Amino acid sequence: MMQASILYFDQFELDLNSYELRKSGHVIKLEKLPMELLILLVEKRGQLVSREQIIQRLWGDNVFVDTRQGINTAIRKIRVALCDDPEHPHLLQTVAGRGYRLLAPVSTRDENAPQLPLPSSFPPSTPRASTVTAVRWRYVLVVAIVLVALVSAIFWLSLRGTAHPATEQRVTSNPPDAPIKFAVVSPDGKYVAFADSTGLYLRQISSGETRPWGVPKDFIAHPNSWFPDGTHLLVTRFAGASRTPSLWKLYLLGGNPLKLMDNAAAGAVSPDGSRIAYLPGPKFGSELWLMDSDGAHPRKIAVAETADKPRRGRIWPVVWSPRGQRIAYIESQDLALLDPEEDRFSLQTRDANGGDPQIVLNDTRLKQALSWVADGRILFAYREDPTSERNDEGVYSIRVDERTGKATSQPQTVSSGQGRVGGLSVTSDGKQLVLWRENTQPQAFITEFEPGSRRLKTSRRLTLDANGNIAEAWTSDSKAVLFVSNRNGTWKLFKQNIDETTAEVLVEGRSIFLPRLSADGSHVLYLASSRPEDTSFPASLMSKSLAGGPPQLVLQEKGPIKNHQCARAPSHLCIISKIVGANHIFVSFDLEHGTGRELTRVTNFTDENWTLSPDGRKLALFLNRHQIRFLSLDTGVARDVSIDNWPLANGDWSADGKSVFMQSVTSKDTPVILDVNEAGKVEVVLEGDANTSFWWMIQSPDGRYGILEAEVPGDNNAWMVKNF
Repeated sequence: MMQASILYFDQFELDLNSYELRKSGHVIKLEKLPMELLILLVEKRGQLVSREQIIQRLWGDNVFVDTRQGINTAIRKIRVALCDDPEHPHLLQTVAGRGYRLLAPVSTRDENAPQLPLPSSFPPSTPRASTVTAVRWRYVLVVAIVLVALVSAIFWLSLRGTAHPATEQRVTSNPPDAPIKFAVVSPDGKYVAFADSTGLYLRQISSGETRPWGVPKDFIAHPNSWFPDGTHLLVTRFAGASRTPSLWKLYLLGGNPLKLMDNAAAGAVSPDGSRIAYLPGPKFGSELWLMDSDGAHPRKIAVAETADKPRRGRIWPVVWSPRGQRIAYIESQDLALLDPEEDRFSLQTRDANGGDPQIVLNDTRLKQALSWVADGRILFAYREDPTSERNDEGVYSIRVDERTGKATSQPQTVSSGQGRVGGLSVTSDGKQLVLWRENTQPQAFITEFEPGSRRLKTSRRLTLDANGNIAEAWTSDSKAVLFVSNRNGTWKLFKQNIDETTAEVLVEGRSIFLPRLSADGSHVLYLASSRPEDTSFPASLMSKSLAGGPPQLVLQEKGPIKNHQCARAPSHLCIISKIVGANHIFVSFDLEHGTGRELTRVTNFTDENWTLSPDGRKLALFLNRHQIRFLSLDTGVARDVSIDNWPLANGDWSADGKSVFMQSVTSKDTPVILDVNEAGKVEVVLEGDANTSFWWMIQSPDGRYGILEAEVPGDNNAWMVKNF
């Protein structure tokens, strides 16, 4: 180990006496484990530091923690402190599967050490010359450091793009109870068509005048794309209880809507107005089709990649190149909501006849908003902070050759802001960009059952923190809730009593999801992934004693664990589900021995949602949007129940095991919680606001309360960037 008390690298100094990291005299806060790891990396400057060396340094021989997650968390915090991007590192390099290396040169200085002797080439009789030479060497060193920093900054900016993103100007100012859902700018830049929870509107940009589009009241639609004449708009309409989409053409000056295609969504009009790219049902996004602008001659031109199962490929959104030669789209390799891994996204192009596919970008930080500008740039949404698990996205651009569909430049920053970018649209001259930002967060509410009934009272927030909060378990005494929150930038595990307003952290880390209670109520079980961007990396099912102590590994599976759940004592049954080929396999497990025996398997289980009854004797499987299967684990007998008038997605057993609580929506898009028994009888027990989306309702073990998980909109509005 170096004996110097202060170590210098890049623009930082590491003071071993005060145990501080400083930059320009300012102390940068770093916790104990990340600080120890940083000191090790600085000591081994330029050398590869293996994970085994890190474990030995940080924890020693007796390791009782998840070292993989601990190392990844420490590295992430070091990167944040050093402002180092893992995608384009200039200080800290990751060597996949091996370890880490500090790239910056390190110099030392010990304030208490004696001065080094002068080089022997200088005679002792010339102290003035020695002093001048030393000063010159310091000057040369300073100049060299400045030059290195300047070159590094230039290289960094060449990778990252514009240092000063363009300013986003507000176009709409809707309140949270009427959030903007879609917005597209007209080709001439005069209008923005947008939809909110109250209807479809047209806004004149110059004056701010807004008027409703002249459509029937039951015409619930989202704007997709303008026709090049600037007087017609392509929209996706949702109709009926099943909200089946269809594509329609609307006229700016009035007149009846014209239907172009049933069972179709997310249309994009070609620059010459002759063709429309769209996504057909019933599996929207699995295929990409074209049709003529009047709805004639539909033909398939692309299929989403599904070879990388259990991920399901999905195409969305879709845009045309400026001259209509090619089509660009985002393809996602999809995971269920509750998995800790991040979805994979790729930006692809292909010619307008479906051939010559090209991958432009492939990145977990790439998100689902897209536009192709007249000057040849493709705009896309991109999560700016690689260490954050919040949905703050910037707009980036990459120049693409329309003839070949290949990138000809590095990504460049266009603008940044708070919230997810829901969509992008650009004027025909490429001078105005309109985007809409979504600041909707999942929030947990506590609701109480009316005495003597299964109906729910008005709900109240569990926590006053406005960041994402996802609650999925009660403690066995029904007094506290277990939930994950990204309030500190990454998803961590919390516990909070329902009569309090603040929570305690149970588990630190990243990508922690799906907390569940063990059968005896002594432990919380949760999914964790230290490398959510890598699907080949094993997912971990962890346990944490509610009485205290470090988390413990229960089991690991290569590939995603879709769900896990335990019954309640006296039953000891716990189940995980995973996908192998076309089969959804249900396997028992316990905290001491890990994976047990296979219980059952379901083929082509589309929605992949299920729930285990409190006594551990039945599974409720949500086969599709309108069908539930009640499966006895004792006998293997299955009973399928059809719920025709309500679209379904997931559900949870009631505390007494007699029915299942499920989220759904009415024909007017109002969220509801349903109580459905095995005979198919349906009762609405709670109805919400039109602009809110219910996720689920989980009843407390004593039957008095419920956790209501819902999406709560914030500042969801349209914004504009000029001359970008």
